[in-house]
Amino acid sequence: MTEREFQNTTLTQEDEQQSIVLCPICGEPVNNHSAEELYTVDIVESDFRIRTLDDDILDTWLVFCHHCFYVTHDFTQIPNEIGKVQNVIESDMYRDKFTDTNPTTLELFEIYLFMLEEVKALPTVFADTYLRMSWLYDDDGNDVLASEFREKAIVSFAKALLLGDMDEKDVSMIYYYIAELSRRKGEFDRAKKSLLKMDMEIPMFKRLFDMQSVLIRDRNQSAVVMPREENL
Repeated sequence: MTEREFQNTTLTQEDEQQSIVLCPICGEPVNNHSAEELYTVDIVESDFRIRTLDDDILDTWLVFCHHCFYVTHDFTQIPNEIGKVQNVIESDMYRDKFTDTNPTTLELFEIYLFMLEEVKALPTVFADTYLRMSWLYDDDGNDVLASEFREKAIVSFAKALLLGDMDEKDVSMIYYYIAELSRRKGEFDRAKKSLLKMDMEIPMFKRLFDMQSVLIRDRNQSAVVMPREENL
């Protein structure tokens, strides 16, 4: 989850007025997100999943261009190494993954993940995608795949740490994610070790540490509601 997503709790109608943009790949006009979408956040869970009073944000997090079939979560962002992206989405292997023009949320995530693998995206991008896919499997009641994708997210977060070039807040956030996802998998020792690596001088992480410490102590593997003061 980005800091912007963490801080913003409501999407306003004004934010959605610019929903029609140009696809950065083919230049055709596309609907970035439906203009009628208006989400009011109800709760934020311990892995930063946003639960709204309306629909599931996961169902609209990914969008795709019906002209060139480029999948993204924001058409206004021009992808790095755009040439590689174009080569992937023009390939038969990629196009064949679209069995119709109305893919399910999970199918869209699987296609997006294939593209990320082909262009060798950054570990943080993989981690975020794996995390969201674990939520989808949670919703389907598939505990095995939910756990598997949490582990994939943990591995990708660890790879991001090895790359370095992050400030202390970003590093602490990754350690928090590893702790949270490890706890959800029942890996309490790993969760505790990761939690201790956060920068406790940053107030937000001290509060997150206090919350997670209780959950780890109680060997709680469930998603819990983040205390309201954490929704900064």
